[in-house]
Amino acid sequence: MVVTAEAWRPRVLIAEDDADERSSFAAALRLELPGADIETAENGGVAWELVRHGGVDVLLADIGMPVLDGFELVQRISHDGSIPDVYIILLTGTVPEERLYAALGEGADDCLLKPFRVDELVMRVRAGIRRIGASRRLSSRIHDLEGFAARQSEFLSVVSHEIRTPLSAILSSANILRRYGNQRPDSVERFARVIDEEGRRLTRLINNLLDLTKIEAGQVEWRFEPVAVGELIDGVRESFSALAGERRLSLIVNCVAPEEDVVVDRDRLTQVLVNLVSNAIKHSPEGGKVELRCRGAASGCFRLEVEDEGSGIPPGCEERIFERFEQLEVGDERGGSGLGLTISKHIVEHHGGRIWAESGRRAGALFVVELPRTCRNGAGDGAV
Repeated sequence: MVVTAEAWRPRVLIAEDDADERSSFAAALRLELPGADIETAENGGVAWELVRHGGVDVLLADIGMPVLDGFELVQRISHDGSIPDVYIILLTGTVPEERLYAALGEGADDCLLKPFRVDELVMRVRAGIRRIGASRRLSSRIHDLEGFAARQSEFLSVVSHEIRTPLSAILSSANILRRYGNQRPDSVERFARVIDEEGRRLTRLINNLLDLTKIEAGQVEWRFEPVAVGELIDGVRESFSALAGERRLSLIVNCVAPEEDVVVDRDRLTQVLVNLVSNAIKHSPEGGKVELRCRGAASGCFRLEVEDEGSGIPPGCEERIFERFEQLEVGDERGGSGLGLTISKHIVEHHGGRIWAESGRRAGALFVVELPRTCRNGAGDGAV
């Protein structure tokens, strides 16, 4: 888990065998650095155990300590690759310069010569905290970039595969028509249909890719406005009436819409319903039923539901199907881009709502969208 800058409390450890000095240093740092956790250790052995188990950000280590002295402590820390970055400040009276330089070369970051002023101690510890904070932010950024690069590589790999499939079908059909179209006129309609269907499939894929890329990059223009849910649902029903008729499906709308308009992005919410209803029709058997419902929900929300009588969602896949390019194993003739549910999830969450597939069903799929009646991200326009 990556700790955010807001949640991070630096941990400072004072390793000093002199009890009076240990107590004095700790009191001064607790007073001047209230945002840090200040701990103490009476010898190098105790300090080593605390550092070894992780979580120490700044270590003040006296050079002359029992069990492990400051030099030995620096060597152990610097030679143990499993210990996260620790800013080490050595505390000493008089030691040979060669030994001090050697310790700084081994991994110590700074040193304070006793006696020193309290404000100098605080200043050096603050500098260490800043250095560790910057290191943490850099590590977090590197972690994010590595994850992004891995996701992009996987994304491009899947995209290239998804695009190659319809392109191959289009090119193959076009080649057959070019070579044999005059000799076998009966094949023209067949392969022209393949080109048309695969071209439409490719167009949907590209449009979905562009939509997802814009959403994830925060470049979508969101336009929130008061919308009558009943009218929006009627529009979706009209859009699919012809397709449902072709498939001999019953498209049933059962809508108890909120009496007052809700504040949503009309086009984006329509896109969510289109994705869900399209999937329901696609995966339903001929003569089956697809139902689109709207009803109220608790806490000032309203709920949209799309239910079909298809093969349903395999147990355990209810969350995974919202990931990129995840598709149910229903055969190529019903395959989609695998992006519609991912896009829908982004849209719903941007509205401050949530979307899920009901689990534990014996047959059919039920998708539920729950949205606040007033968008929690604000009703203004603009890219977000």
